[in-house]
Amino acid sequence: MKIIDIFANGKLYAFQYNGEENHELDRLLDLWNDPSHLHAFIKTNSTDVPKDKTSYQVFNDILNNTSELEDILIEIATDDDRQFEDFFSPLHNQEYKVVELSMQKGRKNYLRLYALKIDDNCFVITGGAIKFTHLMKERPHTLEELNKINRCRDFLKSHGVFDNDSFYEFITQDL
Repeated sequence: MKIIDIFANGKLYAFQYNGEENHELDRLLDLWNDPSHLHAFIKTNSTDVPKDKTSYQVFNDILNNTSELEDILIEIATDDDRQFEDFFSPLHNQEYKVVELSMQKGRKNYLRLYALKIDDNCFVITGGAIKFTHLMKERPHTLEELNKINRCRDFLKSHGVFDNDSFYEFITQDL
């Protein structure tokens, strides 16, 4: 497992899992821009597609939202007046206090990015999903993302990461 600085600005990182060619953000953007993948995903999860939308509308929404999501992240990364807290929020809506390595979600319609908040304006993406259902545990693909974010959190904790300083010290070491 590696951690990659996405914009080379020390604000947004992503895990790159062993055996994967890309870090999680690139992997997800590639998937969400792949018409074959989207078609298969929507077909497999057709019972979860909102009843007021056709599969074609959902397909187009996901393609458009993928582009918009990427634009949002770039805008935040390049604007000194913006923070990644503008995009990410606690994964568990009832989280009201500061939590070490808080699990976070960023969303654009059906798309979710999952991340750990290292410190103010510093996040590491653990994965993401197309989500049509309310709870992550309701579907195998979102449950897997919940498991990934927990594994990543445990991994960072086991390496003594709990804030910016410990995170930067960890990612500059040779693993």
